[in-house]
Amino acid sequence: MKMKSLLLGSAAGVAAVAGAQAADLPVKTRPVEYVKICSLYGDGFYYVPGTDMCVRFAGNAQYDFNYNTNNGQGQPSYNGVGGLRTRDSFPVEQRARGDFDVDTRTQTAYGTLRSFVRLRIDITNAQVDASTSPALPRAFIQWAGWTFGRVKSLSDVPAFGDDGARNLGQTQNHNDTGANGNTEVSYTWELGNGMALHVGAGERRVKPFTNLSATAWTGVAGPGNSSAGQQVLNPYVAFKVSQAWGRWDTSVTANNIQGSYFTASTPGFGACATQPGTTFCDHPSDTWGWAAASGIIINTPWIAPGDIFGIWGAYGVGAGAYASGNNLVSPQLYGGGNTIALGAFSDGVYLNGTGFELSTVWSAGTYFTHFWTPQFSSTVFAGRTEVSYNDTVVNGRWFCGPSAANGGRAAGGGIAVASTVACDPGFAFSQIGTHTDWYPVPSFRLGLQVMYTQIDSAFEGATITLAKSGARPSGAYTAKDEGVTSVIFRASRQWPAGGG
Repeated sequence: MKMKSLLLGSAAGVAAVAGAQAADLPVKTRPVEYVKICSLYGDGFYYVPGTDMCVRFAGNAQYDFNYNTNNGQGQPSYNGVGGLRTRDSFPVEQRARGDFDVDTRTQTAYGTLRSFVRLRIDITNAQVDASTSPALPRAFIQWAGWTFGRVKSLSDVPAFGDDGARNLGQTQNHNDTGANGNTEVSYTWELGNGMALHVGAGERRVKPFTNLSATAWTGVAGPGNSSAGQQVLNPYVAFKVSQAWGRWDTSVTANNIQGSYFTASTPGFGACATQPGTTFCDHPSDTWGWAAASGIIINTPWIAPGDIFGIWGAYGVGAGAYASGNNLVSPQLYGGGNTIALGAFSDGVYLNGTGFELSTVWSAGTYFTHFWTPQFSSTVFAGRTEVSYNDTVVNGRWFCGPSAANGGRAAGGGIAVASTVACDPGFAFSQIGTHTDWYPVPSFRLGLQVMYTQIDSAFEGATITLAKSGARPSGAYTAKDEGVTSVIFRASRQWPAGGG
């Protein structure tokens, strides 16, 4: 019995020691799931662990120094405070920009499901706007041919923006939504051989629809806006070709034009006299404007690898933002000796009791980019836009206040010119310039751009009486073609290469 007890006790002790040692052993863990490279969609994509989704992160850090530009955007100073050319102007501006991109893609039975988001934060010269501006220039989903969200519009065509020429400033005289994007929905048919057809509709991009009976054009600011709220999206159709020789895009866009209520009685709307500008009043009949645009880029490697030649053109009636550029506005550029170059930019104007009279706009331009070395290139460019109004507006002196010609229905207090001078607010906008880029390392850009902008006024040579504008006093000015030279320096770093 003593021997049996001894053996059982020893066994229990050994078991207890073994159990204690087993408790100290590390617990077996699951294998580490490393991030894997996703090569389906190009460089920079990785699989999200545990999913079949691929993600790519990218970004851009940028610094701009601008001379003779407005609002830190690189827009030449041909209007606003910059156009005054007084001590109140800000000819020197700086801007810092940061972009952060998230691109996700997943394979589905209907093709690739893609989502893309870009967060942008700008801070410009504190003395100009004293603000930091967050924005969302991209936020879209693509699937089975459909695109929903904020994108660079598929109605855009290659021109002097971010398509090869890499303009440093805010584009003025061609339709380009690359910087800020446009919210739209579209469907794409891939036709093969690099060709595609796009049909879509998007947020409207318009110039003012102006009731000149309610708001006089002062000449020192753009025409007032009397548009109704957006009722429908602006539809477009675009055809694009991208092949080894280059690319060619063309598009047609319709612009819905709807005005607000009249501000005076018209036949059948007598109650409007007591409450003008309300539902008691009539309004101009709704109509549509339109614009057609086309652009081509031709690769010219026989000159030097990377060289390209581009040309674009657009024409529109009642669709100025599509036939020229969303950023182009009414010019007011003062010069020496009490001179001014001015014009009025609107998609259409009307008087109480009339329908819309639409403006006509055309634009054209060209550029050439040459690579001196793989890291060093230069671009030369030129472009021109003209805005004009029909005989009903010009001969009726709609922009020059009440007159016998317009039955006294135009608002008073606007510009004043002699009755022998045609009241034509049309103008031309021309640009010519060059920029040089150096890429000391991939995706790091140092660029310098010099550009001359000229405003040609249809009032050329006429004496115009204007209201006070900033430090510019009211009084008589002589309309004269004027120009301004602007300079932009940029340093930008994208990550990875091609990001941002």
